[in-house]
Formats: sequence, C-alpha cells, structure tokens
Amino acid sequence: AFEDIIEYIKDFDTVFVGCDSKYYSSATRFAIAIAVYRNPCVTYWYTKHRDSQMSREIPYRLWAEVEKAMEIAHRIRKALPNIKIEVHCDINSDDRFPSSRLNRSAQGYVSGCGYTYKNKPGAWCATGCADSHTR
Repeated sequence: AFEDIIEYIKDFDTVFVGCDSKYYSSATRFAIAIAVYRNPCVTYWYTKHRDSQMSREIPYRLWAEVEKAMEIAHRIRKALPNIKIEVHCDINSDDRFPSSRLNRSAQGYVSGCGYTYKNKPGAWCATGCADSHTR
C-alpha cells in the first residue's frame, strides 16, 4: 500500500519518481517507479496502469508519463512535506530526438511545482526502474 511506501521512505533525504510507457496494440502500459538510494543500491516500488484510450503518438504518451509521475510526487509531498523529490522524465535533452520538444514544458511544470527535474540521460528512475516494468 502507498502508506507502507511512505513509512519506508520517510527517513530518506530524497525520493525519486519516474514513469515510462510502452504502446501495445490493445492499450498503453504505464509503469510508475518510486525509488530511494541507499549506497550501494537503489530500492524501488512500481505500479502498472493500462490505458486503452491513450494515443500512440509519442508526445501525448510522454506528457501522460510526466503527469503520472507528478501525481505520485504530489501524493508524496502531501504525506512528507519536507522530503526532496526528484522527478525523472523520459524526455531527451538532445535536440536530435523528437522527445526534446517537450523538455522545456516538462522542466517548467516539474520545477514550478517545487521538484527537481531530471531528463535523459540522467533520468534513471524513468529509463531504468520504470522502463523495466513496461514489458
């Protein structure tokens, strides 16, 4: 339960939240990860969500990933108002990739809400933890 995760992460300085998705013919599968770092390893939890109405178009899916990660970040902030939250987005910082078009908007949204924004290549909670559960 979410309350159990809050109980576990309450003594950490920073929590990381990321989301990734994969389009399948019947629906899009989203995986949302919540992670904490304790040297030398990362502990994380994830939840899966299927959306049969989600567009397969990449910009819509990527923005939905940002929104889902932010929903979890807001829930964590409500329960633990003093914890630092880093939101990892599966958005590339390299202009050669289409996802980079969302970079400024996502950065503004995340940082405007008081969270730290991370994008590729530093968004390991989205591109590693969450990604592994979209398959």
